[in-house]
Amino acid sequence: MPVPVRPTSHFTWQVLRTAKRSKKALNGRALRLVPTRNTKDGTFLTALVADGLLERATGSEADPFEATYTLTEKGKFAAEYGEYEFDLKRPEPGAAQSTPTRGRTR
Repeated sequence: MPVPVRPTSHFTWQVLRTAKRSKKALNGRALRLVPTRNTKDGTFLTALVADGLLERATGSEADPFEATYTLTEKGKFAAEYGEYEFDLKRPEPGAAQSTPTRGRTR
């Protein structure tokens, strides 16, 4: 069965290219290339680790900007070609699925 391929966003590609060009592991603050509200809490770094594109060399998930990161093999491929293979996450049997609500709740 073929493995699905996911394209990277331009921002993700920039972060991965920065990590690839660096000769040493970079901390999260150096990988925050664009100071926007989407990058202010460091969750983008946690998402890159969860996707298998980066790995934490030092530090923890609690303080993503002080941790240092290195590229994985999947991350090196994504930095070069702008896409990477990913595993489809199927819901576990018996796990309750919540439906997202739209609009305001009272």
